[in-house]
Amino acid sequence: MPATGALLARAFDHHQTGGFEEAEALYRDVLQSDPANSEALHRYGLLIAQLGRLEEADLLLVHALVLEPADAEAAVNHAKILRALGRPDRAAHRFRHALSLSPTLLAAQEGLGHAERERGDEPAAAGAYGRAALLGAGAALLHRWGMALDGLGRSEDAVAALRRSAGLDPTVPSVAARLAAILCRLGRHDESAWWYRRMLVLQPGHAEARHARTVIAGRSIGKGDGPIQA
Repeated sequence: MPATGALLARAFDHHQTGGFEEAEALYRDVLQSDPANSEALHRYGLLIAQLGRLEEADLLLVHALVLEPADAEAAVNHAKILRALGRPDRAAHRFRHALSLSPTLLAAQEGLGHAERERGDEPAAAGAYGRAALLGAGAALLHRWGMALDGLGRSEDAVAALRRSAGLDPTVPSVAARLAAILCRLGRHDESAWWYRRMLVLQPGHAEARHARTVIAGRSIGKGDGPIQA
C-alpha cells in the first residue's frame, strides 16, 4: 500500500477535481491506517460537508481539532460547517478560536461577523465586520458592515462603509438603495436622489426607487451631484 502521505495527496487531488467518490475512498484508506491523521480528518470532513453530510462533517472536524488545536484553517472550516448547521453560538466560539491563533485571518473575522449577526448580536457583528474591513474585505462584506452600522443607528458610518462597497463593486442595486434611503433620512436629498437614479440604472423596473426619487424631486430639485467620496 502506498505511504500515507501519497494516499492523502491522491485523495486531495481527486477532491479538488470533483472525483468525490475516489477521494472519499482514499481518505478512508488513510484514516484506516492512520486514525490520528488530523489533516486527513480535516480534508475528509470538508468533503463530507460538500456532500451534504454536515453532522458527520462536524464530528470529523471536532476530532481533527482535538488532535491539532492550533490549526486555524481547520477551525475556520469547522465554524463554517456549524453555521451551515444553524449553530451560530458554536460557530462564533470556533471563529474566535481561529482568531486567537491568527488574529489577522480575514476569513475568521468575516465569519465571526456572520455568526454574531445570526446570533442576533448586531453590535458584535458590526465590530467583527469592521475589523474585517480593516484587513481588506471586499464589497460584499463592506455592504454587510454598512447594514449592521445602519441597524445600530450609526448612519454616517454606514454611509461611509456603503460608499466603499459601491466603489469596489458599483453594480449592486441593494447598495445604492440603502445609501439612497439613509441619505434621505439624513436630509441630504440631492445625494439621495443621485443614488436612487443609480439604482434605477442598475434595476430600471424598481417601483419603490422610482417613487422615492419622485418624492425627493418634489422636495428639492436634484442638481445631479454625485456621491461624496468616503
